Amino acid sequence: MSDGWRGRKEASIDAHVCLAALAGGEGRTSRHARTVRVAGPGGTLFVKHWEAPGAWRAWRAFRMGEALRGTGFAAPEPVLIASRGGAGLLVTRDVGGEELLAAAGRLGTQKAAKRRLLRRLGAEVARLHGAGFVHGDLVPTNVRVCGDAFVFLDNDRTRRSALLVALTARRNLVQLGRFVVPRLTATDRARVLVAYAAGRGLGRGRRRRLAAWLVARIVARRCAIDRISPDDAARAGFRQLMRSGGPFDPAPASGGRA
Repeated sequence: MSDGWRGRKEASIDAHVCLAALAGGEGRTSRHARTVRVAGPGGTLFVKHWEAPGAWRAWRAFRMGEALRGTGFAAPEPVLIASRGGAGLLVTRDVGGEELLAAAGRLGTQKAAKRRLLRRLGAEVARLHGAGFVHGDLVPTNVRVCGDAFVFLDNDRTRRSALLVALTARRNLVQLGRFVVPRLTATDRARVLVAYAAGRGLGRGRRRRLAAWLVARIVARRCAIDRISPDDAARAGFRQLMRSGGPFDPAPASGGRA
């Protein structure tokens, strides 16, 4: 490494190129970090930088990604991890594929393929929780579909703990389910839950209780984030609230959320 950065990297990775990309001030900024896309000798790289004191986030993302990969899950391959003065830097290879919502939208008219995708998603999240992992922010943009695999991104808040699975894992289902998606019906959403419940070994009673809790939490999140009156949401019902192109769709009237 260089310029005071300490960590590890693959021999083929030029740390100066990654740091120069960050210095350009471009990229996508989130609450905790900034990510820049860089063309590398072996393909596209994503350079993610956490300002101080975010070094722990970079190292946790690295360790959790390695733990996921080591347990048979798909996560971005790291090629550089470093910290300096409390700041953190993580560089990963582009995983390819497409975002989960894009894949679901693309398959919207292909009923059999869409159903397979949703069932596989529910089963994979169940497998994730069964292995003791809880993703820190399992929104659809943090899940990419690569062939038959689901790749889990942004693992700086991911944890591995049986206790956390018992206490908080179901929140991952809320994070995944609160988005309005073109051509995704309430029945489609139920397919994810049914596959998840089967993967977790939940009986009919526990599945029904989980479904009721999940609907209530998704409605609450929609109301809070999209400023929908709880009374209006209650009158409309869950199906109408989550219908693409409906009165509660936050996307432009010309199309649903991609």
